Amino acid sequence: MTAEPDVLDEIGQLYMNELDKLPLQDLDRMIKQVTAAKDTAALYLNALQSTLHSRLGGHAQQLRQEAGKSTGTVRFEVDGYMVVADLPKRPEYNQVKLKEAVEALRKWGEDPENYVGIEIKVAESKYTAWPPGIRDLFEPARTLKTGKPSYKLEQIKTGEIPDAANDSHFGGGV
Repeated sequence: MTAEPDVLDEIGQLYMNELDKLPLQDLDRMIKQVTAAKDTAALYLNALQSTLHSRLGGHAQQLRQEAGKSTGTVRFEVDGYMVVADLPKRPEYNQVKLKEAVEALRKWGEDPENYVGIEIKVAESKYTAWPPGIRDLFEPARTLKTGKPSYKLEQIKTGEIPDAANDSHFGGGV
């Protein structure tokens, strides 16, 4: 789908109460057009960032090396522009090896929490599959929060009505 920037102007000129009154068909069209515009903008931004990297990345890396670092921010001037080139750190740790290191700390008599943050995570799919006794043990530690609500519009084709998650409240599927 081609991005249509006109939809951004169209939405920007409407007040919230006017948006609330629009038919779902119009909202569906606008959502699709804004999503396409967002996807296209992200693609273009990536292309521009890639161009800057190919043009300026070598100089930025040279400045980092001269400063004795492999990541971080360097600044330099080119053609009247101050270029701020950032190469952020994204450390990743092998979880098995981290557990081994934490156990080694314990064996040495050290408290691992003085060195690392220890977070225990429970996958919701595992939690719901646990036997009731195990679930009861963990229940006091569990807080259920919700994320940001989102909605998706899917046009129903004639004769095709999808089941909803709450159909059981209405005596089954429609």
